[in-house]
Amino acid sequence: MNPIMVDEKTQRALTEVQTRIQAVYPDAGFRLVQGEDPAGLYLDVYTDAEDSFCVFDLVNDWLVDLSINEGVSLHVIPLPKAQAMTPYP
Repeated sequence: MNPIMVDEKTQRALTEVQTRIQAVYPDAGFRLVQGEDPAGLYLDVYTDAEDSFCVFDLVNDWLVDLSINEGVSLHVIPLPKAQAMTPYP
């Protein structure tokens, strides 16, 4: 799989999302993929959280502001850590 190239603004957003999530879930894993529906970047986030909405709540409002104010389309998908080894289709 080829690495996804992102601009500086998007890289800062990715770093911020990862930092916010790892502050609560230090063992979180991440996988960035290009999505189509809707188009944009999808950051799969793998944690041991019992409720994936808890992970999403850490960044949701900030991502909405980022999309509106900066035009960065980044989608966070919280997933169980057990799925981290599943190959991406």
